[in-house]
Amino acid sequence: MGSSQHSIASLLRWLYSSLQALPIQWGVLLLAVFIPLLLIYARNDIRVRRLRIISDFIASYPTTRDQEPARAGVPSGRPGNNPALEFVTSKYLSDLREPDDQPIRLDSEGLIKEIERRMRASRIVGNVGDLRLFLSALGFVVICYFGFSNLLLALGNGLQVAGADGAPICGVANNCCPEGAFSGQIHIIGTLAFIGAFIGAIRQFIRSLAVFDLSAYTIIWQTAEIFASVAIVIVLYVALADPTRVLGALGAGDSGPRDCGHISWVWLALAPLLGLAPQSATKFLLIKMQSLVSWIKMDDDRFYPVTRVTPLDVLDGIDYATRFRLEECGIYDVQNLATYNPIQLHIESPYGIYQTIDWVGQAQLCSMLGLPKFLMLKQMNVRTVLDLERALDYGERDGSRGEKEGPDEFDRIYAGILFAITADARKIGELGGLNAFIIRNEGERSSAGGGSTPPTVLPPIEAATVEAYFAWACQTVTADPTTTKACVEHLMGWIADDLHVRRLRRIWQEMSDDLGHRSKRLDNGPTTSSSTNS
Repeated sequence: MGSSQHSIASLLRWLYSSLQALPIQWGVLLLAVFIPLLLIYARNDIRVRRLRIISDFIASYPTTRDQEPARAGVPSGRPGNNPALEFVTSKYLSDLREPDDQPIRLDSEGLIKEIERRMRASRIVGNVGDLRLFLSALGFVVICYFGFSNLLLALGNGLQVAGADGAPICGVANNCCPEGAFSGQIHIIGTLAFIGAFIGAIRQFIRSLAVFDLSAYTIIWQTAEIFASVAIVIVLYVALADPTRVLGALGAGDSGPRDCGHISWVWLALAPLLGLAPQSATKFLLIKMQSLVSWIKMDDDRFYPVTRVTPLDVLDGIDYATRFRLEECGIYDVQNLATYNPIQLHIESPYGIYQTIDWVGQAQLCSMLGLPKFLMLKQMNVRTVLDLERALDYGERDGSRGEKEGPDEFDRIYAGILFAITADARKIGELGGLNAFIIRNEGERSSAGGGSTPPTVLPPIEAATVEAYFAWACQTVTADPTTTKACVEHLMGWIADDLHVRRLRRIWQEMSDDLGHRSKRLDNGPTTSSSTNS
């Protein structure tokens, strides 16, 4: 008890002496100020580059001037900009607006001019938004100044602090240790924690820059994380200076003599790691504590085996390196990609617009149907959600364009995959004890078993296994050939009505219109070419 009180008193004396004798190190101060300025400069450079790409994209793929249908002979007058493109444009122009500016809602030419005007009005670290961002980084500058100062101190006095001059250091201050040894250890442990937290903050800043999400909140949050990491690691070190000695004491029943010669190697590795991911370590500890604390709700982890995350590299065109590049944009699995704006992904990554559209279309099909059915449909020449929509011939057809309905056989072919049972479905029934109800029409009979066995009347409601339920569902949909098409297209209807699918379809249609009618098929022979040219 006395040793712990002495340790706390020594810690307080060290903090007080550090605040009292702090000569300003101009090199360290310059470095601490330079980091947020560099981040703001990089943010502006990214903004300008991506706004130019957006401007070029609008010029290359102009939308129609009037998207709303005319009513009573009066045109709607609504500009035809794609909402997906408007959201991307607003993301990069929002902090350049004046307080009295109206939301941007212009046609293609007006939007290009507005983008150019806003870019000219912006200056490198010169607009009001950049000033606010730098003011929010003052706390980060202060904590980096102290952190780098202690880092230089630890590096300059590393040999003496380590005991090379005959002054060993104890894990906790006591009679066997020289005066001031404990504060030297605090310097080292706090500095190691700062290094880890600083690296974690820089990584977060770079990720935020990649998706243009660097804001005052991001900087303040990382500043608080660095401070909390250093404080928590120092407190943990004061409470438990040598984990290996404590574990050995628990096993042997005797704590043994205290080693005053060095900092435990465990803390040399643990301090920067705890600083690098303090929040993750805290959450992990809380999850593990749930089984020991009765008033914390337990997680229902029975279904973890069937709720796995689908990795990105199951999609065509995404390899291991591309997967990590997409993670920089905040896309970590197939569901993230399925809900992502393909235009925004094109703007914020080095990948072409047609490639991002294809990836999002694949991800939407995989996210909605699951990986096994997605891979099976690929073998049936259906790769994206729009391919499935075309294969099932869903939607209204305009006879004037010469489009014909597809064969009804395809509806039955693909229904067999859409209503197929998977291993995950069987596992859900097994883990959850689920017996779905089969609801039959009144008087429905079983099929004759052959011989003299007559068909029997089936119960109107029957609790069945998951496999039997899926078989009944597929049989119900495909039993009557006249309604199979309507049932399958009804299923495709709610799949296709997802907002993310509608956004993808809108982009697809506008690009298809821009490519023109001649892109739909190859010219066949000189007669067709000459008639087309004339």
